[in-house]
Amino acid sequence: MSVIQRSLLTAGAVAVAFGLSATSASATSQVQWTVSNPHADGWFSGSLKAGTYAVVHDVSTDQQLECGGSGTRVKGSAPSGVYSDGAGLADVTTFSWGNPVDDLCYAPLGTTFTAELVSTTMGFDGESYAGGIVTGKLTAVNLAFGAYTWLGHCTMTIAGSLSHATYSNSTGELTVANGNGLTMSNVSDNGACMGLLNNGDSVEYSATYVLDDPITVTSP
Repeated sequence: MSVIQRSLLTAGAVAVAFGLSATSASATSQVQWTVSNPHADGWFSGSLKAGTYAVVHDVSTDQQLECGGSGTRVKGSAPSGVYSDGAGLADVTTFSWGNPVDDLCYAPLGTTFTAELVSTTMGFDGESYAGGIVTGKLTAVNLAFGAYTWLGHCTMTIAGSLSHATYSNSTGELTVANGNGLTMSNVSDNGACMGLLNNGDSVEYSATYVLDDPITVTSP
């Protein structure tokens, strides 16, 4: 084979490789997500769906914290725009767990837990889209719970990412159905949790929140 032939083959190979790379990059850039929020500043808020409960399930000990009522709410930001992928479509900046006075909340030992988001922002990542339903996950979950038992103040944290999260454009509902990927930590060492909640326990979370003013999320 001559030098000229080898050069032509090499040039052709480079052109093919470049063409494949360009095609791949182009295909990636076309996987876009669009968020349409009725609020110009991008905020949203939502409350627990009427007649349902938010449930923290300690899988390791089969104990549950349950809370119903309008006091279980989320607030955050989901600015309108076009996104090159599904990461970070929305951020949850405020999380509340019931109202001990007005809401129906139940937990081991007959206690009522309160909860808050711990110095972090919980994100929603879209992974797939079909028929007006976005399927994805909640990331950077870090929630602190606490309650007073007859042995003292029982506290714990659940952190990780939550699978099995969906958002429906038609109903404005953000649902987590037995979402896993959470681990319990920072359990108080004063005995107030009585061994029912422990460091390292696997945790599932379930809840359906209805946005006060639904947003629309789509992807080709």
